[in-house]
Amino acid sequence: MDRHISNRRHPARSSATLIVAATVLCVSWESAAQQASGNAAVERGRYLVRITGCHDCHSPKVEGMTPDLSRALSGRPATTPLPSATQGEVHASLDLTAWTGPWGYSVASNLTPDPATGIGNRYTEATFIATMRTGKKPNGTPVMPPMPSEVYQNMTDEDLRAIFAYLRTIKPIRNPVLAGLPPPANAGQKAAPETQKPASTQKP
Repeated sequence: MDRHISNRRHPARSSATLIVAATVLCVSWESAAQQASGNAAVERGRYLVRITGCHDCHSPKVEGMTPDLSRALSGRPATTPLPSATQGEVHASLDLTAWTGPWGYSVASNLTPDPATGIGNRYTEATFIATMRTGKKPNGTPVMPPMPSEVYQNMTDEDLRAIFAYLRTIKPIRNPVLAGLPPPANAGQKAAPETQKPASTQKP
């Protein structure tokens, strides 16, 4: 009698085991799919960053226009001085991380996920996309030249999300891009007369 009851319980036990196994496989598949999707977005972002010229201004250079990938996308280094300012002209530093023009001066921002000096605590995916769409930073100041905001405004949300996803994966670098410069004044406004300090801002 006991043996007969025990034998009848085996199918239920087997069914429960199959259900658990199927659930585990389903969860594993979903996790793998999400990871693959995330990796695809990061790789898409890496590609877009490379072809849209982000390294041209946001990365220090090792020689000529070759980006220093050990400091990739960390913005203007403290060793780069502001270029000379001449009324009615646009000037750039040799590494293209600092600019002067009718708007005052602007420097390339630190796009690494460093929480203190990069985008780590300043941007979420939503505010990053909003900045690219509107040309205004989360604090309300406008994105200044030479940042080609009009180009990024034409990108899809999917592409902007991919760029942000990639930026979150690169090495965080502590680099305050305004170090050694005059204190920012009237950020986002047009350049002051030459007798006054120019306005300044960071590119996003």
